[in-house]
Amino acid sequence: MGYFVDHRTKKIHHSQFAGDSCGFLQTPIEQREFTDKMEYVESLAEKEYEHCPHCQTAQSTVG
Repeated sequence: MGYFVDHRTKKIHHSQFAGDSCGFLQTPIEQREFTDKMEYVESLAEKEYEHCPHCQTAQSTVG
């Protein structure tokens, strides 16, 4: 599984489920990082980063 790390808000997103409600659109590209290294993600989570509550599962779209 891939992860998207937002270094501006210090949130860890699941790349597959990240969407508009995650709020990363305001983060500049240079402060975004994509990784598939679970050990790296968990080391960030142990420090000051948190998993985004919006992208733990697929988001539905209303339209």
